[in-house]
Amino acid sequence: MKRKKRTFNVLFFIRMIHNNQQEARLYCRITIMGQRYEISLNCTIRKTSWNKDAQKCVGKTETDRIANRSIEDFRIQVQEAIDRVQVKGQELNIENIRLNLYSQENEYNTISRLFDYHEIIDRKNLREGSYRGYIITKKHLLDYVRIKYHVADYDINAIDKPFVQEFFAYLQGYRREGKIRCAVNGALKHITRFKRVMNLALQNEWINRNPVTLLHVKKEHVEKEFLTEQEIKQIEELTLKPHLEIVRDIFLFSVYTGAAYVDVSNLAIGNIRQGIDRSLWLQYSRQKTDQRVSLPLLDPAQCIINKYTTYHNNKLKNKLFPMPTNQEINRHLKTIAKEAGIDKTVTFHCARHTFATTVTLAHGIPIETVSKMLGHAALSTTQIYAKVLDNKIMDDMAALKQLYAVKEKTKKISNQ
Repeated sequence: MKRKKRTFNVLFFIRMIHNNQQEARLYCRITIMGQRYEISLNCTIRKTSWNKDAQKCVGKTETDRIANRSIEDFRIQVQEAIDRVQVKGQELNIENIRLNLYSQENEYNTISRLFDYHEIIDRKNLREGSYRGYIITKKHLLDYVRIKYHVADYDINAIDKPFVQEFFAYLQGYRREGKIRCAVNGALKHITRFKRVMNLALQNEWINRNPVTLLHVKKEHVEKEFLTEQEIKQIEELTLKPHLEIVRDIFLFSVYTGAAYVDVSNLAIGNIRQGIDRSLWLQYSRQKTDQRVSLPLLDPAQCIINKYTTYHNNKLKNKLFPMPTNQEINRHLKTIAKEAGIDKTVTFHCARHTFATTVTLAHGIPIETVSKMLGHAALSTTQIYAKVLDNKIMDDMAALKQLYAVKEKTKKISNQ
């Protein structure tokens, strides 16, 4: 029987960027016996620069030259991968090409590949939200080197303190015209992730030092917004349209339980159990910290659960509430706050802050107990709320102090 000839093809092509008619991203498709493997070259080019037949950019800009160099470099890498497969006596297929595409000595020596290594090592230990954070940090880094150095990727051995400082500035708006800027604390989260990934390179002796550790910036103090008892009452007493009423109910449930959005969205009837005092308790593991949370349900929270009986039918696995997205809830909360006459930035997380301050700490619940009910991994996290209350007490007492100061002054004058 005649042996079937093995077909092999390498094709470079572009894909348009969503909501952008002018720019496209560059990809390579390797095809062996009908099996395909596609990989991004991390290059963005003008659509009009691309010549489909020649599989290269025909423009004269620096971006076009960088893209063409990336294409030629990748052709060489593909050929080197084929050579390694043949030297090892392996079958020429997509999987073996993919595994041999980068040689061992330089496999993780760029930002993109180092983040890929981090994913291999730590993905199993990361929660979905944390994993998405690393993807965003990687994207910001690759966008930065593309703008600053006109390259698709960057050698980790070339990263120094000025690189880190300028990247931090970039996150806050430097050379990011038309893009959303990070606040200082948001930018610091990206720096923290960058530092952790670079530590992997340091541990493996791929770099001699971690330059990200040389950046020293203090976190900005941000006041945590929370509602007073009067403001909670104003929201409770509103007559709302059905879609806003659902948002109000879910928000108030968080006010009386302290549950974060992601945890409320995961709650089912099975999380409502009889506690040691034979009353109903809310019990769950907080997604962010994996801490077990257990607290007695206050009457307002129970009433909200009962209101949605036709939704969950009291079946253990059924979700408690019909949950809109976090973005939808926050958008509707602006409307609700306005209708209630509340001049504050009310978001869903504001409910959690309100539980910590107005509902619990302000009523004498010990901070250690509040910390457990919030699912905090460290008491220091909860102590922030105690400081918030101290500031509120100071502000509230200022007017009273002024009143008594005036009275004392008047008293002294009358005695003269």
